[in-house]
Amino acid sequence: MNIIVFIKQVADTEARILIKSDKKSLEIENKYNMNFFDEFAVEEAIRIKEKFKDSLITVCTYGTKKAIEALRTAIAMGVDRAFLLDNTNLDNDDPLIIAKILSSFAKKEGFDLILCGRQAIDDENANVGAMVAEFLNIPHISAILKLEVIDDKKVKAESELEGGREVIEAQLPALFTTQKGLNEPRVPLITGVMKAMKAVIPAIDPCSLGIVKEDIDTKASKITVLSYEPPQSRPPVKVIDGETPEEKVKSLVKALKEEAKAL
Repeated sequence: MNIIVFIKQVADTEARILIKSDKKSLEIENKYNMNFFDEFAVEEAIRIKEKFKDSLITVCTYGTKKAIEALRTAIAMGVDRAFLLDNTNLDNDDPLIIAKILSSFAKKEGFDLILCGRQAIDDENANVGAMVAEFLNIPHISAILKLEVIDDKKVKAESELEGGREVIEAQLPALFTTQKGLNEPRVPLITGVMKAMKAVIPAIDPCSLGIVKEDIDTKASKITVLSYEPPQSRPPVKVIDGETPEEKVKSLVKALKEEAKAL
């Protein structure tokens, strides 16, 4: 079974992010990790291989050469191969174009099963996986909490709905997006880390996948960043005075009526 896992390198949740003076770009502290939801996709691929020993796991990301760090993390966890779709000469973050590039890679490599995270925690788009499936004309099930590969032609997946869950059977090839609760991603062993450090990770020019550059460069994007704006600052905390709980309640009610106008 050929399994492809699409991942993304994102800024660490504790990284400092500043809006540049032009308000159209960001200055991000040099702290990056594999996207949180993608870790579940990598782990699930490895568990499938543990069941189907002849499986081949290929992990891929679209990004700069720095994203190789995230690919090495996946290798350390236990995937077989890793590829970087180098965006050095493209610099395009349009989800539709990224989906087109990823689907072209999948067509070139061949696949039975594709896994990726439900969404990236930096842009929160949650649409690349579904668009890849559309470009490949294959079934897509999002935000799965359980995946059972019955054989090389059929899978059963469980996903979460508002107020319940649904169980779906799908024919392979198919694409699934993963979320927290599907599994517990493993911590790489030292042997895996050593293997990842020595691994040669090819960088692929997306235009070598049969895509015309004019269709995926910056001018082809349907999205234009007008400006980045910081979130509104939180109002200062107000301490409610009073000698007794009753007095504090009275002061709180008064503040809600006269200051916050909430009552």
